[in-house]
Amino acid sequence: MLHRYCSQFLAYCELADFSARSIQALTIRLIDFTADFNDPSIHVTKSRVWALRQFYHFLTLHRIIPENIATGIPYPKIYKTIPEFLTPHQYNRLIGHFSEEEDSSMGLRNLIIIMLHATTNQCFVERLTY
Repeated sequence: MLHRYCSQFLAYCELADFSARSIQALTIRLIDFTADFNDPSIHVTKSRVWALRQFYHFLTLHRIIPENIATGIPYPKIYKTIPEFLTPHQYNRLIGHFSEEEDSSMGLRNLIIIMLHATTNQCFVERLTY
């Protein structure tokens, strides 16, 4: 039953001045929503929830269904990734390795790059032993 409303919904999105990228995402998510039984990424899941909310909003606006049942579907939380830094011990090992090769121009260049990188990482500068 809802399949026949998909094309009407996408036409409505074009009239409502959705961006081409949004319409493309809605089209893809409405088509593949039930087809993917694998564990989708958190971003795909969030996109699918958004598509369902938009689709059911359209259905309620056109009085096809009495209420938007998709508003109760929560968006998944996308956690920020925590950057990984080198530990002071790892920096010391790198500096030790490149200081052994400082007699060549490339070795000196590499040592300078590592030392500059270490000094720009302010949180580790105090703990490094050169």
